[in-house]
Amino acid sequence: MAHFFRIYDNQLTSLGEVKKIGFDKNDAYAIPDEYLEHKQFIVMRTCHGIGDWAVISAMPRLLKEKYPDCKVYIPSPNMLKSIFGEMLNTWGYGVYDCSNITLDIFKNNPYVDAFIDSYNGEIFHDHYRIYDLDNSKIPLVEQMLKFWQFSDSEMADSNPDIYFDQNEIDTGDRLIKTLMNNEQYGYISVSSTFGTTSDSQHLIDVIDPNLKWFYYGELPITDSSLNFLKNVVEVKPLQLSIREQMYLKSKAVVNVGNETGMNLWSTRFSKTYILGNKRYGSNHGGVNEGKIRKDPFSSGNFVKNVIYI
Repeated sequence: MAHFFRIYDNQLTSLGEVKKIGFDKNDAYAIPDEYLEHKQFIVMRTCHGIGDWAVISAMPRLLKEKYPDCKVYIPSPNMLKSIFGEMLNTWGYGVYDCSNITLDIFKNNPYVDAFIDSYNGEIFHDHYRIYDLDNSKIPLVEQMLKFWQFSDSEMADSNPDIYFDQNEIDTGDRLIKTLMNNEQYGYISVSSTFGTTSDSQHLIDVIDPNLKWFYYGELPITDSSLNFLKNVVEVKPLQLSIREQMYLKSKAVVNVGNETGMNLWSTRFSKTYILGNKRYGSNHGGVNEGKIRKDPFSSGNFVKNVIYI
């Protein structure tokens, strides 16, 4: 069971527990016409990891394409703190403050009109979605936009977006020149759960040892199962921002890794192989850790163009 949340006048409340978040496609639920006519749209999630927001990052563009004269607003760090409070600690990791997640995802986005600190009225967030019980491979952003009365053709290009500023471009180009000699390269990104929730050999099998690689991992590559690679530059010691790392990923000819938010975010730019979580890991909660995931896309984390392995 999960709580269905309502956000109204900057207050988060539970409307009760439900077996599945959202509305079945056979139920006639949709966003009110009056809200659409007002054309003041808030993009909001109730989960705040990188991947949680990255998978809906195309939403401002798609809203502007359907409603060209609308305004699209994103919650600021202050707004997220005000609404979600200590709940945000669920998604923070290391020194990263996840109240900044919307800035990392939507900075420099030409389809975003403003980051706002508050909003009076109803916010239709990610719990307002239309799901298909017979098909879990529908991206969350499309489930949400179906509630917003989008047709399939109006949201066909739902792959995640990112728009880099000139400083990020300059930093990335400099690193590609100095560390890769402007040659083609791939990018490997693996999290702490790599090898624990799926057989890592499936990922190793798609890695070209003759290609140059950027590598980001919790372990030095020499201490990992990827230590057979020789043409490798480790990213973690470079102390790059999330967006600077994403620029390097956007220029790679191939991205490879286990299922992380940043790997899901890179699918617009290059071929992307992702080792899905076949079992629950420590990041999914201790009760289920080690158990088989019967429907790994049920939360809406499926992304088009990913090659799942």
